[in-house]
Amino acid sequence: MIEGIITSFGTYYGLDWISMGLGFLGLYLVTEKKRIGFLFSIGGFLAAIIVALIAQQYGFIVANTITTMIAIRGLLLWGKED
Repeated sequence: MIEGIITSFGTYYGLDWISMGLGFLGLYLVTEKKRIGFLFSIGGFLAAIIVALIAQQYGFIVANTITTMIAIRGLLLWGKED
């Protein structure tokens, strides 16, 4: 297991771990009603898109692109409420 984790840093340059960390942090901050959470989430989605490009997982590229656009929309709409 640890070997697989170490190997993933070479394969995906640690972007898979960055994506996970930014995504979790972003979601947590959004639940705390902090706008910066959207930006962390978008950063995580963008890192996931890069990982998907490296892995040639085109479905994940589409999914993360759509998720990024939804997060941006949420950020823009949230800004209008204030």
